[in-house]
Amino acid sequence: MRRALLVATYEYQDTGLRRLAAPERDVEALAEVLEDEAVAGFDVQVLMNRPTHEVGKAIADFFAAGERDDLMLLYFSGHGLKDDNGRLYLAMKNTVRDSLRFTALSSESVQETVSESRSRQTILILDCCYSGAYAAQKFAKSDSAVHTKEAFGGRGRIVLTASDSTQYAFEGTESVFTHHLVEGLRTGAADLDADGDVTTDELYDYTYQAVTAEQPGQRPRQFAETEGRTVVASNPRWTLPEYLASAINSPLAEIRHTSLAPLGQLLQANNELVRRTAREQLELLRGDDSRSVAAAAQAYLDNPPPPVRPQPSTTRTTPTPRRTSGPTFSGAARATARRWRGRFHLPDQDWPILGLAVVAAAAQVVCAVLATARIWEMIVVAALAVAVVPAVIRLRANATSFAVGLAGPALLSTAMATGWITRELRSDLRPWPATFYLIASVAWLAAGVVGLLRLRRTPPLRNPPYKLIIGLGAAAAVLVLVILLYADRHARVLSLDSNRPITMLRLSVVVLYLLTAVMAIAGPLIQFNRLFLVGWVVSGFVVLFGFLRFQSKTDLQQLVIIALLTVWLALGVAAVRTTKTGKPLRRWITAAVLVAPAVVGVGGIIAVPTAAQAPLAVGLAISPDDRFLYATDVANGRVMRFSTTTQERVGEPLEVGAFPSNLIVAPDGSRLYVANFKSNSVSVIDAANWAVVGQPIAVAPGPAKFALSTATHRLFVLSQTAATITEIDTETLSTVGGPLAAGSTPTDVAIDDRGRLYVSSLDADNVAVIDAKSRQAARSPIGVGDEPRDLVPGPDGALYVVGRATYDVINTKVAASTRRDLPGPISAGALSNDGKHLYVFGRTDNEDRVMVVDVGSGNVVGTLVGNLGLPSRMAVSGDGQRIYLSRFFEPGIDVLDSSGPKQIGIIDTNG
Repeated sequence: MRRALLVATYEYQDTGLRRLAAPERDVEALAEVLEDEAVAGFDVQVLMNRPTHEVGKAIADFFAAGERDDLMLLYFSGHGLKDDNGRLYLAMKNTVRDSLRFTALSSESVQETVSESRSRQTILILDCCYSGAYAAQKFAKSDSAVHTKEAFGGRGRIVLTASDSTQYAFEGTESVFTHHLVEGLRTGAADLDADGDVTTDELYDYTYQAVTAEQPGQRPRQFAETEGRTVVASNPRWTLPEYLASAINSPLAEIRHTSLAPLGQLLQANNELVRRTAREQLELLRGDDSRSVAAAAQAYLDNPPPPVRPQPSTTRTTPTPRRTSGPTFSGAARATARRWRGRFHLPDQDWPILGLAVVAAAAQVVCAVLATARIWEMIVVAALAVAVVPAVIRLRANATSFAVGLAGPALLSTAMATGWITRELRSDLRPWPATFYLIASVAWLAAGVVGLLRLRRTPPLRNPPYKLIIGLGAAAAVLVLVILLYADRHARVLSLDSNRPITMLRLSVVVLYLLTAVMAIAGPLIQFNRLFLVGWVVSGFVVLFGFLRFQSKTDLQQLVIIALLTVWLALGVAAVRTTKTGKPLRRWITAAVLVAPAVVGVGGIIAVPTAAQAPLAVGLAISPDDRFLYATDVANGRVMRFSTTTQERVGEPLEVGAFPSNLIVAPDGSRLYVANFKSNSVSVIDAANWAVVGQPIAVAPGPAKFALSTATHRLFVLSQTAATITEIDTETLSTVGGPLAAGSTPTDVAIDDRGRLYVSSLDADNVAVIDAKSRQAARSPIGVGDEPRDLVPGPDGALYVVGRATYDVINTKVAASTRRDLPGPISAGALSNDGKHLYVFGRTDNEDRVMVVDVGSGNVVGTLVGNLGLPSRMAVSGDGQRIYLSRFFEPGIDVLDSSGPKQIGIIDTNG
C-alpha cells in the first residue's frame, strides 16, 4: 500500500514567525498529484495549521499503521527552526520560538517514530522555511545549517530537502522546490531514463536541475539508505523513446533486431502502460518479414528477460549543476513570470473550468430574465450558478474533481433542457429561454467532461469491464434522451396503483439517475476524491430538491424522503470530513454517498409527486349561472375554478388524474365530469362543495370527449385512442355494459333528446348515428364537410358539425343537414345559448383566428387575428357576451368580448 501524510503550516500564533504563502498551495498541488491513480496512487492525508500535539499524534499513528511492504511518504512545508544546540525542530501553529522543546516537533521524535515503523520504505520530503531574509521578492526557507541527514537519516529511508548548508529555499506564492517536484511527477518529466517509472533518484535529479536553473543559490539535497530503487510514481505521459521507435520502423532488419532486447526489458516495467506498449510492439514484430526478427520477438514474448536489478544505493552526493555562475536566461524568465503571476494570483486558477462556470452562470441569468422563472427546472442551474462559481474560484487548480462531481446532475438538467427547447420549437413559440437554459446546462456538463478527460489515463478505465460499462452507459443516455423528448407523444401510461400514475417521462428520470450513479462508480471517479464528493452531493441535492414537491400536509411517504435526503447530506459531510485512514468504513460511506441519488430519486418519484409546474389550462366549461369558469390543469393533473366577475381563482385546485384534457358541467351545475386522458379514467366533482366524489371511474384508454343525457342519467365517454365509447351511470358512478365501437378515427360524440348518439369521423367525413339503448346503428351515417372535428349541440335539436373549413347543421329531428363554408383551418367551436351565433377558432400562418358566425345568414360577422397562445378549447358565457379561450403553450386564459371580437384580458392561472 502507498500512503502519504502531508503536513503544512503557514499561520503561526508567534508573531515572530512570518506567515507563509506557499505551504497551503504546495500541499494542495502535491496532494492532487499523489492521489492521482495515473501518477502515484497514494492514499493521502493532509494536515493544515494544526498544533504540535495533534501533528505528532498523526505522525505516530501514520507510521504505526504502516506494514512491511508499504511505501510511506511524509512531507512537511513550513518553518524549520534550530535551538542553541543545533537540534532541528519543525514549527507548528502553536510553536513559540523561545520554547521549541515543548511547542515544536523535534527531529529526534520524528526519527524515532519512523524507526519504529514496520515499513521498510520511507520517503521524507522537507521544504522548511526559516528566517525572514528577503531576496527577489521571495522569503528564505532554510537556515544556514539544517543538517538534514543527521536529523532524519536512517536505514531504508530516503530524505529529500529543499536546501542545506548556507542556501535558501526560496518561497513566493509557491515553493520553487515543491513546484518542480510536483511538475516532475505530473508531467512525467522526472522519468529521466524513459522507462515509465519515476524513482526517488530520478525525481531528485530532475528537481535539482530545475531548481538550480531557476535559482542557482538554492541546491536541494538527497540522502538515501536503501537497497535497490524506490519507485515513487509512474510517468502518465510515457511514450516509446524516439530511438526505439526509429529502430522498430527501420527498413533494415539488423536495426529492427536491435530494438528487441530493449522491448523485452520493458515487458518487466512497473508501469502498465509501458508493459502494454512493449507487448504490442513485440506482437507486431512477431509478424516481421525477417524470420530472425520474428523468431526473436516470439522468444521475448514467450520468455521475457528478468528485470535489471540496480546496485544498492548509498548516500547520494550533490551532482554538479549544469551552471553555477548565475541563472540562465530561461530560468530568469521563468522566475520573473512566476513572480508576476504570484502578484496577480492567476496561476492557480483552472481557467477552462472557471470559464465554463462563468458561461453557465451568465446563461442562467439571461434565462431567468426571459422566462420570468416560470419553469421549476431552472432551480437546478440557478443554484449551481450561485454555489459553484465561487467554489471553483476558491478551489483554484484543484477544481477538476469538483467539476467532475457536477457531471451527473448536469446530464439530467441537459436532458430536461433539450426536451423543453424541443417542445418550444414544435409549437412555433420563442425558444430563447429554453436555449439559454440549455447553454447553461451544457456548460456545466462540459466542465465535468473536461475533468473526466484529465483523468482518462486512470488505471481502472483501461480495464475492459469498465470500458464496457461506460459504453453501455453512453448508449443508455441516448435512449433516455429519446424517451424524454417523445414521451408525451408516444408513451403509454404505467401505473403502480390506481392513485399514483407514473408516466414513461418520470421513469426516464429514474433511469437517468441510475445511469449517472453507475458512471460515477465505474469510471475514473473510483479514486473516491473528496472534492468530487462535494460537487456530487451539492449539485445532486439541488436537482432532487427542485424535482420533488413537498405538500403542506406531511405524510409518511414525505417523511421517508426527507429522512433519506437528510441521511444523504450526513453521509456527504462524513465522507468529506473523515480523514483518509484507510479504514473500511470510509469506503462504505463514500459508496453510500455515490449511490444515494439513485436511491433517493427512485423513492422520491414513487412516493412524492413531481414539483408543481406552471398551470396549463386546456379544458374549459362555464357554470349554468355564469358565475364560475372551470378549467383543467393538464400540467399538474388538477381542476381550477375562477370567478367570472373578478377573474380570480376561487378555492384550491382539486387533484384529479393525469392530463385532464376535457370536462363537462351537468345542466343543473351540480357536478363536473373530467376526462383524465393519461390516467384512462373519469373524475367526478361535486361543484357545490368543491370536492372530488369517490374514486376515478376507469374507462378505455385516451378519454377525450363527453355526451351527457340527464333524462337517462347516462354519461358517454369517447376514447379517441381506443376508438370506443364507455357508458357511465351518473347515479351509481359505474360503467354500464362493455365498450361501444365508435368507428374509425372518432373525434367527438353528442346525444339528442331521443337517446341517439352522434359520432364524427375524421377520415370518413361523416357522422354516425347510434341508438344508445340498443347500441345499434339508428340510420346510415350522415355525410358532412371535410375532417369533422367538433360537435356542438344547439337548441331545437340542431347539431353543428365543425370541420376543417366548413360547418354543417344537422336537424336531429328530421335527419336533414345544411353546409356552410368558412375560412379555414378551424379547430373547434362553441354556440351561444340562444343559438344565434357560432364561435370558431383556428390557427393560420402562426397566427390565431377567432370568428363569429351569424347562424341565420351563415356569414362571418366578426374576426380577431393575433397571437392568442394557440387556443385548445373554447367556452362561451350564457349571455353570449364573453368568450374564453385556453392557451396550450402560454400561461393564462384569454377573455374576449364577443362583439368584435376583441381581447379584453387574460385570467392568471397561477393565482
